[in-house]
Amino acid sequence: MTDPIHVWKSQTTEDTVTLETIRNRANKFQRRIAMANRIEYAASALVVVVFAFYVWILPGLLLKLGSALVIAATFYIVWQLRRRGSPHAVPDGTALALIDFHRNELARRRDLARSAWRWYILPALPGVLLMIAGRWFQSHTPGRTIDRDHLFIIFGVFICALIVAGVRYVQVVGARKMQEQIDELDGLRQ
Repeated sequence: MTDPIHVWKSQTTEDTVTLETIRNRANKFQRRIAMANRIEYAASALVVVVFAFYVWILPGLLLKLGSALVIAATFYIVWQLRRRGSPHAVPDGTALALIDFHRNELARRRDLARSAWRWYILPALPGVLLMIAGRWFQSHTPGRTIDRDHLFIIFGVFICALIVAGVRYVQVVGARKMQEQIDELDGLRQ
């Protein structure tokens, strides 16, 4: 009969870090970035089409101007994402060079997520606020009292605030997870 403690101590762990493991992690991370960016670009194209339609169809200057500002903000967001968040090819090289590359990429994406309120959320707010003001002051739904319409607008603002909070939460959690991976890679260098 074998000693269970001896068997437990002699087991190999799955956490053995090899050059191939790091390369696979880096490649997987870069593929995830590329896929996330493609989704963002597709969503941005949809936003531009929908809000261009709003510029054409919605009544009132504030609604039209707000829609145009959302389009401009979308182009700015896409430009920032392309400039600061595009994936890079994983280089061939030594383990140390690969660790440095992956660490730098994680840090770059972490910093992008941490600063997203400035380049992702904030640029869209003026357009959204103008559209809310346009609905509040210029364009009310036919068949509803102004007070009831204002309640719907307030509910819409609340939903928008929840969406912004949810997006920000996802960004903060993502940045924290990337920092944990950075710390793990830093531990490998020691």
